[in-house]
Amino acid sequence: MIFRLLFWFIFNCFYFCYSQDIQIKMLTRSYFDAPVIGRIYLSQTTYLSNNQKNKIETTNIETRFFGFIAGLVSDIKDTTGTLINEEGQDWDYNVNDKKYWIPSDENEETSENGDEKSKKIEYTIGSDDGSSEDYNIISVSRWDHKEMEIVHSFRTKKWTTTLEFPEFKWVIDEWSVKELSLLRLADSLNRQVLISQGINDTLIAISSYGSGLSNNEMILGATKLDSVYKANGIPPITGEIIKGDVKKVEKGDDDPKMSFGIEMVELYAESYDEKRFVIPLDYEFVD
Repeated sequence: MIFRLLFWFIFNCFYFCYSQDIQIKMLTRSYFDAPVIGRIYLSQTTYLSNNQKNKIETTNIETRFFGFIAGLVSDIKDTTGTLINEEGQDWDYNVNDKKYWIPSDENEETSENGDEKSKKIEYTIGSDDGSSEDYNIISVSRWDHKEMEIVHSFRTKKWTTTLEFPEFKWVIDEWSVKELSLLRLADSLNRQVLISQGINDTLIAISSYGSGLSNNEMILGATKLDSVYKANGIPPITGEIIKGDVKKVEKGDDDPKMSFGIEMVELYAESYDEKRFVIPLDYEFVD
């Protein structure tokens, strides 16, 4: 019986991955509490199919004043996207301006003084000086909440992980579902695209859907977290993590200095739509 179920699962995975009859649609929402500015929201709708990906993003700033100023000086509030087609060609585009272009290689792009440019939030959240703080961990704990919670129609179990350092602590709340085969499929398709783009294994690992935030060493600014948890007898979080909230609380304070989080709002399979993976004909190409 077990082998029959395993065969059926593998068969379905191959069917979904290698047919063009369906695509995965996933909606995620994240936030970051920025000093002075306030809370910034990022909504992402991702479409995935065999060797194809289209990610559409919209950013909003909660404080009206700063949102108004940001809208004047930049396109931060525009809806933008990144599309990768079957041939491996990737495009960035702006829905508001109806323009698209070939993205620059962020790994090679440098500023005038030779420093690398990066727009990714995960490179700035961890240790302020860029150093690893794994050897300064004073204590680590994790406990599971007994009551089940409903998160966006998913029946979830909540976990709270605390990593305490000499001057601050990370408090990470995460919500997991027992199993979510559609998310595994989405992760497999996403990994397929990332590999085709030559993304390194480290970035692929932290981009894995459902892996959560308490194991994300780049975000937390600490390495060897798996070893730290194992050495302290901390059990792993079971299932797929669909929501996470992180707070950084400094020693002697009750209110967090920093907080951010992400949640999966929608996930489903739908009929394959070729138009989701091509730039619209009325968009203008710009160099």
